[in-house]
Amino acid sequence: MPPEAASFMGGGPDLSLLQLAVYAVLGLLLVIFILTLMGIGTLPIFFTALLGLQLGLGAAQNLPDPIGKWSKVGGLVFRNMRRNLLRTALVYVALFVLTGMLTLIYTFVTSLVKLTADKEGQQLVILTEKHSIPSQMPPGHERRLRELLRELDPADRPADLDANIMTWSFIGGSTEKGKPTPQNSLFFFALSPEAITSGMMAEQGLNPEDLGSTNWEELLRVVEVVKEDKRHVVIGEDRLKIMNKRVGDTITVYSTNYPGVSFECIIVGAFPAGGRMGGAAAMRYDYLLSLLDEYEKANGKKHPNADRCLNLVWVRMPSKAAYEKLAGKVNNNTAFTPAAKLETFSAIVGAFTEGLKDILWGMKYIVMPAIVCIMCLVVGITITIGVRERWKEMAVMKVLGFGPGQVMSTVVAEAVLIGLFGGMLATWSMWGGVALVSGWAKGAGGGAAFFASLKVPVEVLWMGPALGLFIGLVGSALPSWSARKVKVSEVFSQVA
Repeated sequence: MPPEAASFMGGGPDLSLLQLAVYAVLGLLLVIFILTLMGIGTLPIFFTALLGLQLGLGAAQNLPDPIGKWSKVGGLVFRNMRRNLLRTALVYVALFVLTGMLTLIYTFVTSLVKLTADKEGQQLVILTEKHSIPSQMPPGHERRLRELLRELDPADRPADLDANIMTWSFIGGSTEKGKPTPQNSLFFFALSPEAITSGMMAEQGLNPEDLGSTNWEELLRVVEVVKEDKRHVVIGEDRLKIMNKRVGDTITVYSTNYPGVSFECIIVGAFPAGGRMGGAAAMRYDYLLSLLDEYEKANGKKHPNADRCLNLVWVRMPSKAAYEKLAGKVNNNTAFTPAAKLETFSAIVGAFTEGLKDILWGMKYIVMPAIVCIMCLVVGITITIGVRERWKEMAVMKVLGFGPGQVMSTVVAEAVLIGLFGGMLATWSMWGGVALVSGWAKGAGGGAAFFASLKVPVEVLWMGPALGLFIGLVGSALPSWSARKVKVSEVFSQVA
């Protein structure tokens, strides 16, 4: 939803920096606690996988060299990891938690970057009032924008203008006059029904991919019903549950931002629960205009908001170059009174999140590298302790004919296995867990609607194991080199 809509609906509570800091710390502790539980819960998978690898190597030890010899070296790795199961488990859980935190940060950063990034090709642009948030423009702004679009070259304007332009007006109200409550309040998008069928509402989750073929076909049927009568409205299933209403009911909505105007509405359909429109509603834009005309006839003057009833105008432009040409006309055109501006959706979101730029920079270039360094230190310190405990054992290995490279490989393999499984199971669990929660939320609706849009990027499925492999190699670099340089004479002289 554009920032203008969020502003129109009202902001959240006014929190002090201290309160925000407290909530942030509590949230961080909650995330760490949940990730720790997930890490502990996956320990059986981790140890089962290690046992399976050990059994496989055990079966290969009787094969001819070099397979048999390296299988025996691998067997030593698993024996070393079993020697102190508690330490191995703690390192794994620590890596799991840190990798999980990295996954969350990466998901947040990449999602925001994608949302605010400039795009090539087809552009979704928005006309808003230039000097006011929320944007409130006269209805004539849409007509003037259409005129400017027709002035462009055919290649720079939409082939079908009606199918690529959409108006939004925001209407708040309640079913009890003068007594709005969370249970009887509604927020309407007033728009043309064709905006849904033409795909202009796709960004709001009204598309076949997000809804599924069955829900999409049902929505198209409902849109045709809406066209039959201005009073026909569609309300999200989540909002209907809160209001204790259902499809077929007739309600009267007393507008809070258009005082003196009431809407007689017949609920002819519902947006699926859990989606972006699950808690909202939609009505026809011409119904709002007709009621404002009736107000003027009845009162002998225009409604105070009659010339401010258009909040946004969306246009789907064929290319970035076409958008820039239209923006030049709009932003420098004196025909818009009040002044208007044309921006891409990503630019508007970017401006709204301007205050987060420093936080994003810190997450990308300070927090994430710091977490990776901590992971390397955790592995390095743990492996170093293990190497010192096995100092004599490594000397004996050299006496038995194991080369420095083979001794070194046992240390590296131990770190790589823990890092690999820690990174893999953490990212895979996060990706699968979020997918399950999202699927549940889509069916649950209501307060769970926020979770329906959660999604962890699919690339973490390979990035997690790759990160674990990197952490294992880097973390074991110094301990393994130390093990490689073990001198048999010095070790046995100390024993003697």
